[in-house]
Amino acid sequence: MRYLLVLVCLAALSGCELLVLSEPEDPKVKDLDAAWVSHNEKLAQLEAWNIEGRISLRLDEEAWHATLLWQQIDQAYHIRLFGPFGAGAIQLDGSPQTVILTQDGERIHSQDPEQLLSQRLGWHVPINGLRYWAVGQKIPDMPAKLDLDQFGHLANLEQDGWKIRYRRYVMVDGYLLPSKIFMDNKGLDIRIVIDRWQITGPTA
Repeated sequence: MRYLLVLVCLAALSGCELLVLSEPEDPKVKDLDAAWVSHNEKLAQLEAWNIEGRISLRLDEEAWHATLLWQQIDQAYHIRLFGPFGAGAIQLDGSPQTVILTQDGERIHSQDPEQLLSQRLGWHVPINGLRYWAVGQKIPDMPAKLDLDQFGHLANLEQDGWKIRYRRYVMVDGYLLPSKIFMDNKGLDIRIVIDRWQITGPTA
């Protein structure tokens, strides 16, 4: 009983680091490159998805934490970031042509979501790249360095100046998708924990 109580206490203390998710059941593959090509082609079929999770950003002594809600439909996205009880809510609605940031009732239009967030928050968040990195893909037609795990999925990725580490995957409707992503670029550390995936497009 005492051992069980210790486990419960440790789980409570670990906070957002504890996330119980299913692990991939595929056996180790012999041809990692072929497995990656097959996996990447399957991911390319995803047209629409939702994620619910948490994001933290840290640079030197500054840190920022928020709940993350992301809805992706083809190339259009709807992103909400907010703190406890909805404090400091930020909303991004974008497409390849334009992005609208809504904060404190103010709406700002731009063609560059990353520059817009940098100006408003002081953080360089790679929104354009995250669309691909969130599902475990590299940005198409852009140089990248890939490290694959024993199943032929991304373990580490270096692209567009970012180092991305995939710490955990979860199976969702037949797709193996990331559930914990660590990223860093020039001292900026971004950590994303995805609590819930939902595939909403035709491939669901």
